[in-house]
Amino acid sequence: MKRSLILCGLLAASCTPTHPYTMADRETFNAIAPDYTRYVQADAQLSQAQRDLKLLTVETWRMRVEAAEGK
Repeated sequence: MKRSLILCGLLAASCTPTHPYTMADRETFNAIAPDYTRYVQADAQLSQAQRDLKLLTVETWRMRVEAAEGK
């Protein structure tokens, strides 16, 4: 029983991003997302479905970063 609890604790902890990783992901997001979003919105060759999917990708990235930051 004790081993199972320890194993579950280790597995749960291994799924949590580290603080340096979260900081790096935030900085990467801040550097890339604004320009990428502007590019997607301005690219006339993209269909609306393509544009929506690309913008959804940016939004889910933002949500993951904020969740890792505890926001």
